[in-house]
Amino acid sequence: MRNRRIFITITVVLLAIGVFIAAKVKFVYHQDHEGIFLLKGQKGAWLEVSDDLFPEESHRLLWGQPLSSMKNVVTGGACDSSIKPCLNYEWNEKTGRGFIKSLYPDGRKLVINLGRFRDSDERTVSGLFVGGGLPPSDPDFKLFNKNETGMAYYDGRRYYHIWCNVNEGIFDAANTPIYPSQWQFVSSKVFENSQDDLTIVSRHRVLINNVPVTIERFLFYQTGDAFVTLVTNLINVGSRPTLFSYMYGDEPWVGDYGSSAGNVGWLEGRVALTEMLIDTRRYTYAGIFDYGNPLAGESHDFATGKANFIEWHQESRPDLAYFSNQFGVIAPEEKKVPLNSQNNRVIALQWGPRVLNPGQSFSFTISVGMADNDPKTGFPVKPDTNLY
Repeated sequence: MRNRRIFITITVVLLAIGVFIAAKVKFVYHQDHEGIFLLKGQKGAWLEVSDDLFPEESHRLLWGQPLSSMKNVVTGGACDSSIKPCLNYEWNEKTGRGFIKSLYPDGRKLVINLGRFRDSDERTVSGLFVGGGLPPSDPDFKLFNKNETGMAYYDGRRYYHIWCNVNEGIFDAANTPIYPSQWQFVSSKVFENSQDDLTIVSRHRVLINNVPVTIERFLFYQTGDAFVTLVTNLINVGSRPTLFSYMYGDEPWVGDYGSSAGNVGWLEGRVALTEMLIDTRRYTYAGIFDYGNPLAGESHDFATGKANFIEWHQESRPDLAYFSNQFGVIAPEEKKVPLNSQNNRVIALQWGPRVLNPGQSFSFTISVGMADNDPKTGFPVKPDTNLY
């Protein structure tokens, strides 16, 4: 009888310990099936077990084992870049995450990560949003090389950061942001999957001022291009009008991840060293150029010379565009406020405020990518996007 009581007591204690430990272990299932990753816990948890790893979590990684055989993705597979550029990509239709990689005969690479990041609210993103890092199973994955996140360029020697996680969102009538991680992810599909052309769509649903709105985003990419074209459609499927604004921007840290030092704005025929509004009727594109800003006490010697660009179709041009040291704050150009933030020199586009009536749609088209450099001057040159 005494032994039985001891056995029951020990069993209860062990179960209590097990329940306590289980409460301290958090299991996160992203449905990406990238592998098994043990992360240092946070918010009271000792340990976190996940099936994927995002760049924002790399500092918490304790142990990981990629398991590419578990993944269920549409893929371009291996490609031979010895003669001409070739396309390698993965897209998980169920979770809305993946990447595009163009490989060139001379060893260069362009990497475009899509939906593989945590948003400003620390929630994961699903859909065709530029940002994040390569999956751990990819041969080019480097745990602590943040330069290869977002949109990145490898010149045969090193990676250069071109675009970061996109700062994109919808603002409601109260000017409250609705980030992509707050959008309900409905579905995604690879529409075109050929040797040279890739077309993907992701579908979402949001409430704007408590009015349901559906969102479709199409991505178009051709092998060898240094940009993607994005078409975004919003449709009011509710029974009353809703007021909204749409913002697309970034503090892209061109050249090296984590630093805006050296970054200036550029437009056709000029660079922008100060905060300024961009006349979207006169200009059809703008970008950030890692050039060095003398107004911020920077020389041109340390800059990488890399540049990005964003181009808009004039039929859906943004109502507002600007270079600044802070989103939403633009000093008049005559005040000549230098672009001098060490980590927050931004380019931003905004559509609206606009009213979307029941059954009405709103659409805009942009191309986002890396600019070339004029071999004589070193200044950026936008590639031909065929938007016009």
